[in-house]
Amino acid sequence: MTASRFTAAAAALALSALATAQVPNTLLIIADDVGVDMVSCYDEGPDPAVTPNIDRLAREGVLFRNAWANPACSPTRAQIQTGRYSFRTGIGMIVGTTGWALQLSENTLAEVVSTSSPSVTDLGYVGKWHLSNGGTGALMAPNIQGWDSFTGTLGNITPLHAFDNYPKVTDGTAYMSTTYATTDQVDDTLAFINQSQGPWMCVLAFNAPHSPYHEPPAHLYHSPTPAIDPRYEPRPFYKAMIEAVDTEMGRLLASLPPETVANTNIIFMADNGTPSEVSMAPFIPEHAKLTCYEGGVNVPLIAWGPDVNHPGREEDALVSATDLFATIVDLTGATAPPVAAGDASDSVSLLPYLKFANAPHQRETVYAEYFGPNSPTGYGVTHTSRTIRNERWKLIEFSGNTPQRYEFYDLQSDPFETLDMVSTRLWTLQAFSAFRDLRSEMANLVN
Repeated sequence: MTASRFTAAAAALALSALATAQVPNTLLIIADDVGVDMVSCYDEGPDPAVTPNIDRLAREGVLFRNAWANPACSPTRAQIQTGRYSFRTGIGMIVGTTGWALQLSENTLAEVVSTSSPSVTDLGYVGKWHLSNGGTGALMAPNIQGWDSFTGTLGNITPLHAFDNYPKVTDGTAYMSTTYATTDQVDDTLAFINQSQGPWMCVLAFNAPHSPYHEPPAHLYHSPTPAIDPRYEPRPFYKAMIEAVDTEMGRLLASLPPETVANTNIIFMADNGTPSEVSMAPFIPEHAKLTCYEGGVNVPLIAWGPDVNHPGREEDALVSATDLFATIVDLTGATAPPVAAGDASDSVSLLPYLKFANAPHQRETVYAEYFGPNSPTGYGVTHTSRTIRNERWKLIEFSGNTPQRYEFYDLQSDPFETLDMVSTRLWTLQAFSAFRDLRSEMANLVN
């Protein structure tokens, strides 16, 4: 499924050039609950948030049009950390207080970079983790998983708290923070970068714009919000929270020395699609976050920095959140360990797309899933959906507590998945052949 069609010679040339040059810094920025409909530069939603700084990264970098995450946050974060699909890690839904967590046996991105990169000296994680429970690593889970420093939230900021009064953890010590979370996380990122002694790698994982929806500090946004409880009209507040994220991203880049910014590869991605309560037509609320439809899995992904050649372009190749693992390994000059017997990696490096404007596509298909409860043995016990697509066709399988069934879509003519070919039986020979092939490939992958 992930076999590369990129020539070995070209890939070797790209990696050789990277190894002989000074390894740049790496900054991965993750937004929480943002689909392609909500970012201006994608020009897909009818009423996106104001995102000038994200738009600038797209104008000066590479915008990926067909990037897939999982429908929920924890599974996507586990994919980024491990380069492995959820059915391998057991994290298919949100990690709960006592639910399945990212296991210490997993070989994480931080562990790979810290042990095999010849240049990166500091690894920092700021913001939302959401991969641990009360037992697996507890308050030290991010540090135990390889990060030199961690400061942020172990899970969501819940309605019991607020974005300016929430539980925070710094390297195993818990306390309450009263600084607005989006601002606090940029402050912590700046502190990490400024104390770093050499090339660094940092994840900035915003809690925003995940609920609870609220009005950010006035200086962080300009889009209007009504004088009403956000629970009754959440979309304006959600948009304001995205704008606040964008504003703070701008402050982060403006606060760093220009030479540091110029020597930093930046990847911006969201962990899943837009929530149903803030979706707007032609995007379908029933096809939003927590579903395997495009509204749940198609997310913004933008790369910017010194390793991006021919900037200012779009890439329509299929991309998975798992691919950030191999990409960052390559960007940091690290070396991924050999895959152990009985194990598997699902990550494909995006470096060819960054280096070459017309790189052949690295994937023929991409896969995502949503299942629970949070344990490897619980797959299929409760609501389960999984999906696979190629360049044109998309298959969704539903199972779990309901009879197994399939939906099938032609994304070329039906990007919003309104005409299911299985239920309508509007088959063509080409469509049925694609259905059969995708069903077989998904079965071979997960079994």
